[in-house]
Amino acid sequence: MTTTVSFDRVSDIYDATRGFPPGVSEQVTDFILNLVSPTPETKFYETGIGTGRIAVPIAKRGYSYTGIDVSEKMLAELHQKLEGVSHKLTTVQGDATALPFEDNSFDVALTVHVFHLISAWKQALAEIRRVLKPGGIYLYSHGQANATQPSEDTHPDRWEFLQRWQAILDGYGHALPRYGATQEEVLAELEAQGATLETVIAAKWPFKQTLGKLLENYENKTQSASWAIPDDIFVLAVRDLREWALERFGSLDYDFSEERSFKIVVVSNWA
Repeated sequence: MTTTVSFDRVSDIYDATRGFPPGVSEQVTDFILNLVSPTPETKFYETGIGTGRIAVPIAKRGYSYTGIDVSEKMLAELHQKLEGVSHKLTTVQGDATALPFEDNSFDVALTVHVFHLISAWKQALAEIRRVLKPGGIYLYSHGQANATQPSEDTHPDRWEFLQRWQAILDGYGHALPRYGATQEEVLAELEAQGATLETVIAAKWPFKQTLGKLLENYENKTQSASWAIPDDIFVLAVRDLREWALERFGSLDYDFSEERSFKIVVVSNWA
Protein backbone atom coordinates (compact mmCIF):
# COMPACT_ATOMS: atom_id res chain seq x y z
CA MET A 1 0.00 0.00 0.00
CA THR A 2 1.32 3.42 -0.98
CA THR A 3 1.46 6.05 1.74
CA THR A 4 1.36 9.70 0.71
CA VAL A 5 1.20 12.25 3.51
CA SER A 6 -1.53 14.86 3.05
CA PHE A 7 -1.04 18.40 4.34
CA ASP A 8 -4.77 19.07 4.77
CA ARG A 9 -4.28 19.66 8.51
CA VAL A 10 -1.83 22.56 8.01
CA SER A 11 -3.11 24.04 4.75
CA ASP A 12 -4.16 27.27 6.49
CA ILE A 13 -0.72 27.84 8.07
CA TYR A 14 1.47 26.25 5.41
CA ASP A 15 2.59 29.48 3.77
CA ALA A 16 3.14 31.18 7.13
CA THR A 17 5.39 28.34 8.35
CA ARG A 18 7.11 27.40 5.09
CA GLY A 19 6.73 30.33 2.74
CA PHE A 20 9.57 32.44 1.42
CA PRO A 21 10.29 35.82 3.03
CA PRO A 22 9.38 38.96 1.03
CA GLY A 23 11.34 39.24 -2.18
CA VAL A 24 12.73 35.69 -2.16
CA SER A 25 9.83 34.22 -4.15
CA GLU A 26 10.58 36.64 -6.99
CA GLN A 27 14.27 35.68 -6.84
CA VAL A 28 13.43 31.99 -7.06
CA THR A 29 10.98 32.56 -9.93
CA ASP A 30 13.50 34.63 -11.90
CA PHE A 31 16.20 32.05 -11.27
CA ILE A 32 14.05 29.13 -12.48
CA LEU A 33 12.94 30.98 -15.60
CA ASN A 34 16.51 32.00 -16.42
CA LEU A 35 17.58 28.41 -15.86
CA VAL A 36 15.09 26.79 -18.24
CA SER A 37 14.69 29.65 -20.77
CA PRO A 38 11.00 28.99 -21.40
CA THR A 39 9.12 30.01 -24.53
CA PRO A 40 5.38 30.79 -24.64
CA GLU A 41 4.88 27.10 -25.56
CA THR A 42 6.82 25.70 -22.56
CA LYS A 43 4.75 23.47 -20.29
CA PHE A 44 5.65 23.15 -16.59
CA TYR A 45 4.62 20.27 -14.33
CA GLU A 46 4.95 19.82 -10.54
CA THR A 47 4.35 16.81 -8.28
CA GLY A 48 3.22 18.03 -4.86
CA ILE A 49 2.18 21.49 -6.06
CA GLY A 50 0.63 22.30 -2.66
CA THR A 51 -0.35 25.93 -2.15
CA GLY A 52 1.58 26.95 -5.25
CA ARG A 53 4.63 28.41 -3.54
CA ILE A 54 6.64 27.77 -6.73
CA ALA A 55 3.81 27.44 -9.24
CA VAL A 56 1.76 30.60 -8.69
CA PRO A 57 4.52 33.15 -9.42
CA ILE A 58 5.44 31.27 -12.63
CA ALA A 59 1.79 30.95 -13.67
CA LYS A 60 1.33 34.69 -13.08
CA ARG A 61 4.04 35.28 -15.70
CA GLY A 62 1.73 33.59 -18.21
CA TYR A 63 3.26 30.12 -18.51
CA SER A 64 1.32 26.88 -18.75
CA TYR A 65 1.65 25.07 -15.42
CA THR A 66 0.10 21.79 -14.28
CA GLY A 67 0.37 20.23 -10.85
CA ILE A 68 -0.90 17.33 -8.78
CA ASP A 69 -1.38 17.09 -5.02
CA VAL A 70 -3.08 14.67 -2.67
CA SER A 71 -4.43 17.49 -0.47
CA GLU A 72 -7.70 19.13 -1.49
CA LYS A 73 -7.28 21.89 1.09
CA MET A 74 -3.77 22.82 -0.10
CA LEU A 75 -5.10 23.12 -3.66
CA ALA A 76 -7.95 25.31 -2.41
CA GLU A 77 -5.36 27.68 -0.89
CA LEU A 78 -3.55 27.77 -4.23
CA HIS A 79 -6.67 28.65 -6.24
CA GLN A 80 -7.54 31.39 -3.77
CA LYS A 81 -4.27 33.12 -4.69
CA LEU A 82 -5.24 33.11 -8.37
CA GLU A 83 -8.75 34.53 -8.01
CA GLY A 84 -9.19 37.34 -10.52
CA VAL A 85 -5.85 36.59 -12.19
CA SER A 86 -5.57 35.44 -15.80
CA HIS A 87 -3.52 32.24 -15.84
CA LYS A 88 -2.90 28.85 -17.45
CA LEU A 89 -2.55 26.79 -14.28
CA THR A 90 -4.29 23.43 -13.92
CA THR A 91 -4.37 21.32 -10.77
CA VAL A 92 -5.37 17.71 -10.17
CA GLN A 93 -6.09 16.19 -6.80
CA GLY A 94 -4.62 12.76 -7.18
CA ASP A 95 -1.88 10.18 -6.88
CA ALA A 96 1.70 11.10 -7.75
CA THR A 97 2.44 7.46 -8.57
CA ALA A 98 -0.21 7.26 -11.33
CA LEU A 99 -0.28 10.56 -13.22
CA PRO A 100 -3.30 11.14 -15.50
CA PHE A 101 -1.15 12.58 -18.29
CA GLU A 102 0.14 11.29 -21.61
CA ASP A 103 3.78 10.35 -22.09
CA ASN A 104 6.05 13.25 -23.11
CA SER A 105 3.57 15.94 -22.04
CA PHE A 106 5.82 18.51 -20.30
CA ASP A 107 9.05 20.42 -20.93
CA VAL A 108 10.00 21.14 -17.31
CA ALA A 109 9.15 19.14 -14.18
CA LEU A 110 9.67 20.23 -10.58
CA THR A 111 9.45 18.69 -7.13
CA VAL A 112 10.11 20.65 -3.97
CA HIS A 113 10.37 18.85 -0.63
CA VAL A 114 8.02 16.02 -1.54
CA PHE A 115 9.64 12.59 -1.94
CA HIS A 116 10.12 12.11 1.80
CA LEU A 117 6.29 12.06 1.98
CA ILE A 118 5.66 9.31 -0.61
CA SER A 119 6.43 5.69 0.25
CA ALA A 120 6.41 4.63 -3.41
CA TRP A 121 8.74 7.49 -4.33
CA LYS A 122 10.54 5.51 -7.04
CA GLN A 123 7.23 5.04 -8.85
CA ALA A 124 6.46 8.76 -8.47
CA LEU A 125 9.89 9.54 -9.91
CA ALA A 126 9.29 7.12 -12.81
CA GLU A 127 6.00 8.88 -13.56
CA ILE A 128 7.77 12.24 -13.77
CA ARG A 129 10.28 10.73 -16.18
CA ARG A 130 7.42 9.30 -18.26
CA VAL A 131 5.54 12.59 -18.65
CA LEU A 132 8.67 14.65 -19.38
CA LYS A 133 9.45 15.22 -23.04
CA PRO A 134 12.74 13.82 -24.35
CA GLY A 135 15.43 16.32 -23.43
CA GLY A 136 13.17 17.86 -20.78
CA ILE A 137 14.58 19.36 -17.58
CA TYR A 138 13.75 18.14 -14.09
CA LEU A 139 14.35 20.49 -11.15
CA TYR A 140 14.62 18.67 -7.82
CA SER A 141 14.76 20.35 -4.41
CA HIS A 142 14.74 18.78 -0.97
CA GLY A 143 14.18 20.30 2.47
CA GLN A 144 16.55 20.64 5.40
CA ALA A 145 14.20 18.93 7.82
CA ASN A 146 14.62 15.52 6.25
CA ALA A 147 18.37 15.42 5.76
CA THR A 148 20.38 12.62 7.35
CA GLN A 149 23.36 14.94 7.76
CA PRO A 150 23.45 18.67 8.53
CA SER A 151 24.07 20.92 5.54
CA GLU A 152 26.48 23.82 5.60
CA ASP A 153 23.47 26.09 6.25
CA THR A 154 22.26 24.21 9.32
CA HIS A 155 22.81 25.87 12.67
CA PRO A 156 24.80 23.32 14.75
CA ASP A 157 22.55 23.94 17.77
CA ARG A 158 19.47 23.29 15.65
CA TRP A 159 20.97 19.98 14.55
CA GLU A 160 21.67 19.08 18.18
CA PHE A 161 18.05 20.01 19.01
CA LEU A 162 16.76 17.68 16.28
CA GLN A 163 19.02 14.84 17.38
CA ARG A 164 17.79 15.22 20.98
CA TRP A 165 14.15 15.19 19.81
CA GLN A 166 14.78 11.93 17.97
CA ALA A 167 16.52 10.45 21.02
CA ILE A 168 13.60 11.41 23.29
CA LEU A 169 11.10 9.77 20.95
CA ASP A 170 13.31 6.68 20.68
CA GLY A 171 13.25 6.51 24.46
CA TYR A 172 9.46 6.33 24.38
CA GLY A 173 9.63 3.57 21.78
CA HIS A 174 8.28 5.76 19.00
CA ALA A 175 10.92 6.80 16.48
CA LEU A 176 10.11 9.57 14.01
CA PRO A 177 8.27 7.95 11.11
CA ARG A 178 9.92 7.69 7.73
CA TYR A 179 7.58 7.54 4.77
CA GLY A 180 9.69 8.05 1.69
CA ALA A 181 13.19 8.92 0.52
CA THR A 182 16.07 11.01 1.74
CA GLN A 183 17.73 13.43 -0.63
CA GLU A 184 20.73 11.10 -0.88
CA GLU A 185 18.49 8.22 -2.03
CA VAL A 186 16.77 10.29 -4.72
CA LEU A 187 20.03 11.63 -6.13
CA ALA A 188 21.57 8.14 -6.13
CA GLU A 189 18.55 6.81 -8.04
CA LEU A 190 18.80 9.60 -10.62
CA GLU A 191 22.51 8.97 -11.11
CA ALA A 192 21.87 5.23 -11.47
CA GLN A 193 19.42 6.10 -14.25
CA GLY A 194 22.13 8.00 -16.11
CA ALA A 195 21.06 11.54 -15.30
CA THR A 196 23.46 14.47 -15.12
CA LEU A 197 23.10 16.40 -11.86
CA GLU A 198 24.14 19.97 -11.12
CA THR A 199 23.34 21.75 -7.85
CA VAL A 200 22.61 25.47 -8.04
CA ILE A 201 21.44 28.02 -5.46
CA ALA A 202 18.40 30.04 -6.47
CA ALA A 203 18.30 32.32 -3.41
CA LYS A 204 19.73 32.88 0.06
CA TRP A 205 18.18 34.73 2.96
CA PRO A 206 18.63 35.21 6.73
CA PHE A 207 16.28 33.13 8.84
CA LYS A 208 15.61 34.55 12.29
CA GLN A 209 14.54 32.18 15.06
CA THR A 210 14.78 31.81 18.82
CA LEU A 211 14.65 28.70 20.98
CA GLY A 212 11.16 29.74 22.11
CA LYS A 213 9.85 29.90 18.54
CA LEU A 214 11.50 26.59 17.64
CA LEU A 215 9.88 24.88 20.65
CA GLU A 216 6.54 26.45 19.76
CA ASN A 217 6.74 24.99 16.24
CA TYR A 218 7.40 21.52 17.63
CA GLU A 219 4.66 21.79 20.27
CA ASN A 220 2.15 22.92 17.62
CA LYS A 221 2.97 19.91 15.40
CA THR A 222 3.79 22.04 12.35
CA GLN A 223 6.19 19.36 11.07
CA SER A 224 4.67 16.41 9.23
CA ALA A 225 6.97 13.92 10.99
CA SER A 226 5.17 14.63 14.29
CA TRP A 227 1.65 13.90 13.06
CA ALA A 228 1.90 10.14 13.51
CA ILE A 229 3.15 10.34 17.12
CA PRO A 230 0.38 9.23 19.55
CA ASP A 231 -0.93 12.14 21.63
CA ASP A 232 -0.01 10.59 24.98
CA ILE A 233 3.60 10.08 23.91
CA PHE A 234 3.77 13.46 22.19
CA VAL A 235 2.76 15.35 25.35
CA LEU A 236 5.51 13.65 27.36
CA ALA A 237 8.11 13.99 24.61
CA VAL A 238 7.65 17.73 24.06
CA ARG A 239 7.74 18.27 27.83
CA ASP A 240 11.08 16.47 27.96
CA LEU A 241 12.32 18.43 24.96
CA ARG A 242 11.45 21.77 26.54
CA GLU A 243 13.11 20.82 29.84
CA TRP A 244 16.28 19.67 28.08
CA ALA A 245 16.39 22.72 25.78
CA LEU A 246 16.06 25.23 28.61
CA GLU A 247 18.77 23.46 30.58
CA ARG A 248 21.03 23.20 27.53
CA PHE A 249 20.56 26.69 26.06
CA GLY A 250 19.51 28.69 29.13
CA SER A 251 16.83 30.96 27.68
CA LEU A 252 13.88 30.95 25.30
CA ASP A 253 15.58 33.93 23.63
CA TYR A 254 18.62 31.82 22.66
CA ASP A 255 19.40 32.64 19.03
CA PHE A 256 18.92 29.87 16.46
CA SER A 257 19.14 32.19 13.46
CA GLU A 258 20.88 30.89 10.35
CA GLU A 259 21.25 31.53 6.65
CA ARG A 260 18.79 29.57 4.53
CA SER A 261 19.15 28.79 0.86
CA PHE A 262 16.90 27.36 -1.84
CA LYS A 263 18.97 24.75 -3.64
CA ILE A 264 17.92 23.11 -6.88
CA VAL A 265 19.44 20.02 -8.44
CA VAL A 266 19.18 20.44 -12.19
CA VAL A 267 18.59 16.99 -13.67
CA SER A 268 19.36 16.66 -17.39
CA ASN A 269 20.05 13.87 -19.89
CA TRP A 270 17.36 11.87 -18.09
CA ALA A 271 14.04 12.12 -19.91
